[in-house]
Amino acid sequence: MTELEDFLDVAGSNLDYVKIVTTQVLNHPKEWLKRKIKLYQSFGIEPYLDHGYFKLAFKHGVVEDAIIAGADLGFRVIEFMNTFGDVSEKQWKNWRQLALDHGMKIIYEHHPESGWRNNAKNPPASAEDIIKGASPFLEHGAFKIMLDHEEFEIQGRASEERFSKLIDQVGLENIVFEVTSPKESPLQWFDDVTAYFELFGADCNVSNIMPSQAMYIEPLRRGERPGPLIENKY
Repeated sequence: MTELEDFLDVAGSNLDYVKIVTTQVLNHPKEWLKRKIKLYQSFGIEPYLDHGYFKLAFKHGVVEDAIIAGADLGFRVIEFMNTFGDVSEKQWKNWRQLALDHGMKIIYEHHPESGWRNNAKNPPASAEDIIKGASPFLEHGAFKIMLDHEEFEIQGRASEERFSKLIDQVGLENIVFEVTSPKESPLQWFDDVTAYFELFGADCNVSNIMPSQAMYIEPLRRGERPGPLIENKY
């Protein structure tokens, strides 16, 4: 916890939200988690439960219990995701309201279908598809749409046009672009961040930034290309 506080002293002003991975939420002592959450919040940073937490809870039929347990730990933000028709709107409404009733804000993540069910095909989503899925959440108080990095990759050359339509509909400030985890590809995050800034503007929100990357983001927004990154990449 001391190392985390040191890190936040340096980088905390660059962060708004931090994802606490599901394995940590489930496998670490509750009192330790509560202290960690409060430490982030003391720096004005909100930890959130990501869509993997919801997905696992859904798999085991304990979504209501999971929402309440998350709130009891001190989480004030939860991320839900598109479920491709597997959850009725009535059920979604109940879950969203339960989260709100327990003091939690909501992020809606749009994810290709393979993120919900294994071996699914991933056709590119239109802006209209994304808005259709997000609208009930936004109308119920969700404050951000998270766009999974895989959707950006699937879109390819069409990403600028389709995501620009989405931006026109809901506003750039209400969208968060996720970068690729270094666990999947060590330097893809750099390509993702620079592409997002070049296509959608340097003020766009980005997520899934690792602690080791946090201090690079603001220079990248300004158009700088930090030397060590360039050296390691090229």
